[in-house]
Amino acid sequence: MTTQTVCRRPCWGTEFDNVRVGLSCGSVVELRPLRRGEERVLLAVFADLSPASRTRRYMTGLVRLPATMLRALTDVDGLRHVAWVASVRGRPVGIARSVLEEDGVAEIAVEVVDDYQRLGIASALVDAVTTVAAARGVRRVRATMTPDNEPSRRLISRIGVRFRLVDGQLEGEGSLRLLDPPRVDRRDVLALAARAAAGPPDAGYVPAAIA
Repeated sequence: MTTQTVCRRPCWGTEFDNVRVGLSCGSVVELRPLRRGEERVLLAVFADLSPASRTRRYMTGLVRLPATMLRALTDVDGLRHVAWVASVRGRPVGIARSVLEEDGVAEIAVEVVDDYQRLGIASALVDAVTTVAAARGVRRVRATMTPDNEPSRRLISRIGVRFRLVDGQLEGEGSLRLLDPPRVDRRDVLALAARAAAGPPDAGYVPAAIA
């Protein structure tokens, strides 16, 4: 069994097209915006989720992602639909997203492959997407999850969502609170989001100014 020692403080840094966050001593995860139509990354993360993790993320035991769902999940614009991917040594290991459902209210979701769970990647991803969402005017957040997803419940509760059991699922909403202490350098996250938004059309983003 491999034992990993988790650093007590996040180590931050920006390198070109990603924001680097230290998770374990000597280990770094790289965060960046997901590009529109970047199905390969989404499929790689999905493939490395266990059946239980797929059920917790998608509320059903999907064997594969339907084409319509795949298109919707990669139809990001950096404004209404914000998604960031986490990679370790080039391997995509997690995705978080914020999807605007109505004025100022967004749905939050996060998934991390089983091999990299409980290392702080989910909290770094959630901090990144909520930082961008807040800059875009989001003031309230929602989430839905299975009752057995305790790590995600604790994390999403920290950003302001208050859960209750509804028809066998946990549903909740609340005023957005950014994680305290931060898990990412938020200035770097916003700078990278702005660069992605200002990129060429083939980069997969619709220009959108950071508030």
